[in-house]
Amino acid sequence: ANMERAALSYVETTSPELREQSHVFNGYAISHQWSQQPEIIQQLFEQPLSKNQLYKYADAPMFSRPDVIYFLIQLDINNERLFISQRATIANASKLIGENIKQSKQLLWVISSGVIVALTLIIWLMLRRVSQPISQLVAWTHSLNAKNLSKQPPNFSYSELNEMAALIQNSLSSAQHSLEREQHFLGFASHELRTPISVIRNNIELLDKLKQSTAIDIDPKVEQIIERINRASLTMKNLSETLLWLSRDLTEALPNTTVNLQDIITQLSEESHYLLNNKQIELSLSTQAFTIQQPEYPVRIVLGNIIRNAFQHTLQGDISIEQHDNTVTIINTDHNDVAQGQSSDLGFGLGLQLTAQLAEKLGWQYHTLANEHGYQVTITF
Repeated sequence: ANMERAALSYVETTSPELREQSHVFNGYAISHQWSQQPEIIQQLFEQPLSKNQLYKYADAPMFSRPDVIYFLIQLDINNERLFISQRATIANASKLIGENIKQSKQLLWVISSGVIVALTLIIWLMLRRVSQPISQLVAWTHSLNAKNLSKQPPNFSYSELNEMAALIQNSLSSAQHSLEREQHFLGFASHELRTPISVIRNNIELLDKLKQSTAIDIDPKVEQIIERINRASLTMKNLSETLLWLSRDLTEALPNTTVNLQDIITQLSEESHYLLNNKQIELSLSTQAFTIQQPEYPVRIVLGNIIRNAFQHTLQGDISIEQHDNTVTIINTDHNDVAQGQSSDLGFGLGLQLTAQLAEKLGWQYHTLANEHGYQVTITF
């Protein structure tokens, strides 16, 4: 536009005779003939030129500011063909250009800031729209329990989330049904299992009393069978009570009582001493009077399992039971070549596993250390 205005002003203020020659007018090279343009212009631009089209040449690498820019345009003014060119540098640039650049930059910053704010707001709204149903799904999952598990899941706006909610509900419902079946089974088993075990124990005690009150000699093989039944019934009694207690869904803490660890360890060792019959075992028992405030029945189960496991699975060797304050350490070392757990006295190997679960359930510190010849078990109440 500036070049066009300069050409119009040139035509209006210059006589036709003078216009036949090349002139520099207001910083523009204006001529009728192409050959009258500066030599650098003729080298940079090629003929023919389209009318009313601005040509520009800037010799500079990409992303770099050029030192000089050449402009060229061909115009027809009052049926006169004119070539107008300019060599623009920083030195001869108009102050108006700087002002225009400054205003353009300001406008660009305003538009850019507005676009950034708008994009940020749109992205935030989109994330909020997407994340809100996910948060609702998480909150709904945490709120599920046995009472509201059968209710219809809410709508989470997305079919994928609704499908996930249905899968979660189905999985938890299946687990809940299995748990209810186990609870019903345990409710019946707690009575049905104890009754036959009690009958076996009572009849064994009755046989023992009859043997003591009569002078009838019993075949040694029969005595071995009775003794084996006696040991099996004791193991069944202890194991069933442990499993039933561990499987109960206890929502409240068990009441604490004053428990004397020395008395319980001594009593449990005597009750399980039958497992050492006909074995070459050296038993070392070191205890001291110490009381703790814990549920007595779980303490008996845990210590009974550990002691019974050590007695049962040691065929020939040493067993050490040490109790210092509220910490009990039991070490069994088996020098027999037979692998651990190969005893014929119902060596199910459940003692340590049950003890670990009980200790975890009650918050006791429980550690086991296995070696080539036995175990070291430490529990702190």
